[in-house]
Amino acid sequence: MTNSQCSCSTLRQLTRKMTNIYDHYLAADELTISQYSLLARIGKYGPIGVIPLANNMGMDRSTMSRTLKPLISAGWIETVDLPLEMLTDKRSFGVRLSTDGQHKWQQSMPNWRKAQDVINMILGDQTHQALMNLVDDANAKFEQNENAIL
Repeated sequence: MTNSQCSCSTLRQLTRKMTNIYDHYLAADELTISQYSLLARIGKYGPIGVIPLANNMGMDRSTMSRTLKPLISAGWIETVDLPLEMLTDKRSFGVRLSTDGQHKWQQSMPNWRKAQDVINMILGDQTHQALMNLVDDANAKFEQNENAIL
């Protein structure tokens, strides 16, 4: 018997609830969780091409561009020249955190931590770990079958 419940709707409902918690706490830093995630990912990996960054975050190019634009305008992310092999595509460009961006990321970490603690409290350790394991496993399966799907 095939499950007729929509997987996407169920997961989006959960992610909207989590997003609301993160956005609530990060509002004090004038960031959304999407923006914080970009600052954190770029801060962690250093200069990176936007296409590899989009792929790494599971975003398409246009979503990445829309999310980067206000962070670049705020002066938190700056574009940089990178070797072609780091860009994937000649139309791409590299990004890194500016000094202000590094500060913004560090400054917003405590509010991100508060949101994470609330989510951990709501889910509990066992459910949280089980959820992370399931999501990691599902992501790996989609990556293995990426070419077969589309």
